[in-house]
Amino acid sequence: MVAEVEDDHAVRVELVVVGDAALDDRLTALALAGREAVLNAAHHAGVDTVDVYLEVEPDQVALFVRDRGKGFDPNGVDPDRRGLAESIHGRLGRAGGRAEVRSSVGEGTEVELTVPGP
Repeated sequence: MVAEVEDDHAVRVELVVVGDAALDDRLTALALAGREAVLNAAHHAGVDTVDVYLEVEPDQVALFVRDRGKGFDPNGVDPDRRGLAESIHGRLGRAGGRAEVRSSVGEGTEVELTVPGP
């Protein structure tokens, strides 16, 4: 996923992974939601680098996607935009996880994605 985004969107993705777990449906949902968050940063943040941090813990797996870009008002996203609503929140909800988006205009964005642990 990281190499594909870097090649297709001319951004560098700095990836740090702590821990290990077998890939299952929940972790696949987490990876796909994370990919959507990285793509959103690549398309909209106006940055050269996106930071991704993944940590496997006994009770949860957490993925953080951060940029220091333009930022946005998460409450101002049009309801017909499916990226945040379906590809991130909906996908993780169906997998028993959650997503939290923290952003404000001019301050960058952090997306925190979690699913129950392995």
